[in-house]
Amino acid sequence: MPNPKRILTKLLGDSAKVDQLAETSEPLELVAEILRYVAKCRKTRQWMLNEFAIDLAISPLTFDKLLDIAKINFVETPTRTLEMEVVSLKEIRKPGEPVTVGNLNSVLRELYSTLNSIHGTMRKDYPDLLLAEEMSGELLDPVADYITILRSLNGQLTGFLLTGRKARSIEKQFQGKFPQSAKAHPLRQSLPQVERELEFYRTCRKANKKWDALGLDVFHMLRKNRLKQVLENIEEMGTLLWNIVYKNPPVRQSIKITGIQFEDVRPLFDDHLVPVSNF
Repeated sequence: MPNPKRILTKLLGDSAKVDQLAETSEPLELVAEILRYVAKCRKTRQWMLNEFAIDLAISPLTFDKLLDIAKINFVETPTRTLEMEVVSLKEIRKPGEPVTVGNLNSVLRELYSTLNSIHGTMRKDYPDLLLAEEMSGELLDPVADYITILRSLNGQLTGFLLTGRKARSIEKQFQGKFPQSAKAHPLRQSLPQVERELEFYRTCRKANKKWDALGLDVFHMLRKNRLKQVLENIEEMGTLLWNIVYKNPPVRQSIKITGIQFEDVRPLFDDHLVPVSNF
């Protein structure tokens, strides 16, 4: 990297701090590389906030609520004899305690697992969803009711011959809920596929409930056709965090000077605490 001090001055906007970094004799090129990872983390966080109102800069309050998820709550920690034991963060964590980079990484890993499972199921078993572009958690139960009523109106011998008027009324209500889902109408014809789709949507609603503290809305992601992009951004955030931690040891003193720390994720995402220019 040509003239790393100049690059760092652009990143930090503080020549005095850059002089401090130079005095450590640590590789400034690596410091600049890590700060660029930090800038990318902030960009990824902002995308998730803008698109889905999900803040990946997990606050202590949010993290405390997420401890209801077992794979986030239970962690392995070394004992004095260097053996590993599983501990519950609920039991050892103080309320409001800062969220560490390790804590954040466990959240990202589990969130990715949840959404990747949904994405995989959708691609494998539900490649042609009829209602995805308009479905929401609130509409799931009404659709289930429409299906139940239509099936009750379908006589074994006469079909809808004697109940056609009632069936059309149900279909009209259904169409009112999903006016843009043309392939789903009339409901009597799409009934088997719509009924099958409900199982997938129930899985989505279950995921929303699991991640309620984070404000997850899988239906919103489906409506915008952005689930794959969400996965890519979560994966990128995890990779960036891993790179920041992995490359930290040779520049530990410099990173401390910048204000970044691994015991509290806030400086990683807060431009007021650690100004980093994304140039």
